[in-house]
Amino acid sequence: MAPAISDAESDAGTIDEGQLDHHLDAPLEIADREALLEDTRDDDPRTSTGRRAASGKKRAKRAKIALVVAVGVVFAASATLMAKMAFRAHPAKEAPEEALDESDEPNPPPLPDSIKLFYPPQNRQELEAMQATLAESSDPMLTWQEFSGNDTISHEWHPATYTTDKHFANQRTALLFAPGIYRNLDFQVGYYTSIYGLGKHPDDVLFTDCDKGPHCPALEKYSHRPPWGSSLDTFWRSVENIATDAREGMRWAVSQAAPLRRVHVEGNLYLFDGDAWASGGVAANVVVDGEVDFGGQQQWLMRNAELRGGAKNGAWSLVFVGCTGQVPEESDGKSGPAISVENDPGLRVEKPYIVLHRIDGPYQHQFELRVPPVTFGREAIGPQFEDNREDVRDFRRVKLGVPSSAFDSTVAARENHSVLQAALDEGKDLVLSPGIYPLLDSLVVRHSNQVVLGLGYATLVAPKKGGSPCIRTQPGVPGVRIAGLMLEASTGKSEESSLLEWGTPDSNDPGDASNPGVLSDVFARVGGVHRDVSVDAMIRLHSGNVFGDNVWLWRADHVQLRPGEHPNFPDISEKYRQTVHDECEVKNGLVVGENASNVTIVGLAVEHTTEDQTVWNGDDGKVYFYQCELPYDADQSFSEQKFVGYRVGPGVAKHKAIGLGVYSNFRDHSVEVETAVVHPETDGINLRNIFTVKLDNQGAIRPSTK
Repeated sequence: MAPAISDAESDAGTIDEGQLDHHLDAPLEIADREALLEDTRDDDPRTSTGRRAASGKKRAKRAKIALVVAVGVVFAASATLMAKMAFRAHPAKEAPEEALDESDEPNPPPLPDSIKLFYPPQNRQELEAMQATLAESSDPMLTWQEFSGNDTISHEWHPATYTTDKHFANQRTALLFAPGIYRNLDFQVGYYTSIYGLGKHPDDVLFTDCDKGPHCPALEKYSHRPPWGSSLDTFWRSVENIATDAREGMRWAVSQAAPLRRVHVEGNLYLFDGDAWASGGVAANVVVDGEVDFGGQQQWLMRNAELRGGAKNGAWSLVFVGCTGQVPEESDGKSGPAISVENDPGLRVEKPYIVLHRIDGPYQHQFELRVPPVTFGREAIGPQFEDNREDVRDFRRVKLGVPSSAFDSTVAARENHSVLQAALDEGKDLVLSPGIYPLLDSLVVRHSNQVVLGLGYATLVAPKKGGSPCIRTQPGVPGVRIAGLMLEASTGKSEESSLLEWGTPDSNDPGDASNPGVLSDVFARVGGVHRDVSVDAMIRLHSGNVFGDNVWLWRADHVQLRPGEHPNFPDISEKYRQTVHDECEVKNGLVVGENASNVTIVGLAVEHTTEDQTVWNGDDGKVYFYQCELPYDADQSFSEQKFVGYRVGPGVAKHKAIGLGVYSNFRDHSVEVETAVVHPETDGINLRNIFTVKLDNQGAIRPSTK
């Protein structure tokens, strides 16, 4: 939690209300503040304006910005305006009537309660209000006294711990931060919560004069290997497009579906918390001024990261793709983690993001959707924070989706599909506010270059009938971007069902190499909240030239307990039911069809499906970083039918994959699997740093390499 601030403490971002009248005669437009924020980037090596200045110059500029922000408070001449500037969702203002087309959306749009829009706090009252609002999105805390039942003793190390109580919650939240400087804010990022800076550059939203800033430590420190806790289930949270120079650096001890994107860490980045086990993770398009410490992270992907202070530690597999700075040398993992380095990936496509754009008048803004360009060759190396080739899209042509409020699930599914599909058919981009969207039928993308962007882990639930996917992209439609979505299976089932389909099996669509389709931060799950759900495969790609960027496909290995139900394996967890045979059924995670050539995925995790985890039949595929766990509940038939963690089809002539880890933890039966990976024995198959791990329990993959 954020530290208390004494009345005597001096802070340029904290203004006594009595000071407001003193500055009323010297108003300062937001444009001046934004100009100064722009000025701090003039020497940044990631922009076209030159090299970053020395640290002293940067600090001086920040002091200048702080003074400007302080003087700029004169706009808040009344308590009402101050409250509007502070922490509550900014009320939408209609765009000028003459600028609206009949089919245009309002910009800014009305924001639902699941989206919180913040401005830098200008006094103690606003700061405390912001801290309270942020705490609502953090994971629940448990004190030692509550855990132990003894009010007279305290814990030697931890007076309280964050818990996993929201692990399968329905709440979804997006916390949006307008450009500016945010002081004295330490807050934990909880389940199904996303942090978004709204600047054109990460440095436009700065967390400073704080100990931790936005962070995530290990959870359950009293009940999981105390006093360390665990990060193995620390899923579904993210931070994007901010800068932090917290005094303790940035701690981000997470596992899957918890990415860092477009982040500038001005100190050290700690991807662990003590001796807590962790199974992460992805950091993409980031700059770290200090050192990256992986600690005991089992695996991690760094994509297009600038590592100014180097990197150390890690357990099994570290993959660096398109990184610059002090990148570790490649190693085979015989002593320490396997380190896989791809210096020249050849292709990079960054995730779309949202910017708060100033219009005439104080504190009046509109939203822009920014779509980064596809980059190739040398331009696919290193971070990409600004590019004048970005496609800037006014929110008047962006539909902000909000889940139906209908109590009846069938009515809600019909309304969700009707509203969202109508926007897609009009050619609008779709931004889904946080929430859960049951669907009556698939959402179909038919327009080139269309964007479907989820905020705060917006969750699409597959239609219950016919095995239709949550979302389908038509063949021959290049440049589609699908990002920031959770895809969830429902109780309906049929053969060839899926959660996402790109193209159709009979289309023979090669895609467009110059304008690929893109999946960014797409996370599918079969089970979790429910166990009586199923699907044939989570994602099927039929079209070529698709670029994947952080994709996690999870058959739940544990599910929510029903009311009054006791855990079936209490020695593993007293909070969840462990998935057993015939629950959460799904055969494959990813299936790449024969016609889907030149598919690239940077960051792929597939876990616990009942047959082959990944099946790749398209030619010239590339995978950089693969993490896989075979099903815990498998029996000997899994081995007898020769299912594996990664299968490259017999007709594939060319395939490249680096940093492939396949793990076993056969809980219920002693299963002996002959191999983790199957591929043709041809010169065009290039696999590097493949390894297996026996996590626990019975059986193994033979031979096990770690």
